[in-house]
Amino acid sequence: RAISNPRLTEAMSDCMGTPNIQLHHTKLFQEPAGKGGGFPMHQDAPYFPHANDTMMAGIVHLSDATEEMGCFRIVPGSHKLGQLPQFNTQANYLDPEQYPVEAGLLCEAKRGDVLFFHYMAIHGSGVNRSDKTRKTVLIQVRDPEDPPMDDSHRSHAQGMMLRGTNPRVT
Repeated sequence: RAISNPRLTEAMSDCMGTPNIQLHHTKLFQEPAGKGGGFPMHQDAPYFPHANDTMMAGIVHLSDATEEMGCFRIVPGSHKLGQLPQFNTQANYLDPEQYPVEAGLLCEAKRGDVLFFHYMAIHGSGVNRSDKTRKTVLIQVRDPEDPPMDDSHRSHAQGMMLRGTNPRVT
């Protein structure tokens, strides 16, 4: 019920410009106090490319997220650059010298805040150096009329409609 909450899916619909929101996957991130790993700057598109690039994410903060806790960082406007060459094709991250995590816009958040971004946006997170665990849930969604380019990152609930209808199903 949480991921199909009308307030959440209406915001996703507004961001995507479509009344139909389909789940791709969800993920829980729990970064332990004092040692939670950061993640280099990257785009999500190489992990699960889609034909029309409608994929977006919502990060639901289950705890506060501060700079010391390694909160999310993003490069504003970077979703307009298209898919960039990968520095590490195994991990799908960008060149850390060209795109250091520290150069991204700091997105501190309070518990309950939701941050939305396009899957082409350059983003990452720092190391949790605080004495508190940082917890978020990532909800990745797409327009159901945007087919995946390959059959990767399957999840048990993939394809579930969170809002609207699936025009591809008759």
